[in-house]
Amino acid sequence: MARDGGVEVSRSALRNARKDFEEALELLAPGASTRQVTPVAFAEGGAVKRLLSRREAVGGFWDAATGFHLSLTQAESAVNAVYAEIATTLGIAAERLEQAVRNLDAGEQAGARHAGTADV
Repeated sequence: MARDGGVEVSRSALRNARKDFEEALELLAPGASTRQVTPVAFAEGGAVKRLLSRREAVGGFWDAATGFHLSLTQAESAVNAVYAEIATTLGIAAERLEQAVRNLDAGEQAGARHAGTADV
């Protein structure tokens, strides 16, 4: 346990928070917390991709339908981008919490070494 500006920080709290971030990331994209997959909101071959590939299903080829299809395609791209950003942010947060634990350990070890060599 460490104290920083009046806030008590424990290894277990940091590790639990990291675990929570990784669990949330796994819910978004299974395998993403171990960096095995790139998170995507809509899987290739999934319902959204199939719908977007069937122009007749979203209105055909007349002007308004073309605009509608473009809007759907842009919305799909926007959702994918935000989804990937959320997953990336969760991954970064988990990594930073793990780094905080390592920094806490290193600080305590350095303090213990310093205390062992101090002249009293």
